Amino acid sequence: MQPIEVQSALAAAVEEVLETMCFTGVMSSSESAIAEPAGLEPAGLEPVGVEPVGVEPVVCDSLIASLRFEGNLCGEFRLRMPMKVARVVGSGFLGFDESEISDSQAGEVVCELANMFCGSALSRLEADTIFHLSHPEMVCVDAGVPFGGAGFCRWFELEEGNLATSLNVLQAI
Repeated sequence: MQPIEVQSALAAAVEEVLETMCFTGVMSSSESAIAEPAGLEPAGLEPVGVEPVGVEPVVCDSLIASLRFEGNLCGEFRLRMPMKVARVVGSGFLGFDESEISDSQAGEVVCELANMFCGSALSRLEADTIFHLSHPEMVCVDAGVPFGGAGFCRWFELEEGNLATSLNVLQAI
């Protein structure tokens, strides 16, 4: 599996899912191996919907969904997007007005998109393989910790803002 194949699969998967499921298009995309694209700088994030007892709810600027996959390739996929982008993309996905999308619904859409992006990219890379994907979950990334780790990262510029993907192959069977 060559890096160009992985980057191409990520690009095609994200573009197709956004166009068909969210009615929005990608303006540009690029590999993001060294730095976070503008608007996606790491921040102290908390998982969406988690409110510790006696603590005010955390307002997230960015949402990060993560899932694991197993098959001929094993690893992790992550999707990161600012809340404002999640609301706009979520409105297309759910068929609601942007102002009607709650934080919880935005998080659910980001998780579902992570699932679809990952499944589509993996099926492009290993068409004859059956993959088992975990349920996507919102994750917390500490400030200063790279979003993508050692995986293949790609960012996408939409009219509404940026989103980033990371495919980290931990093991090839």
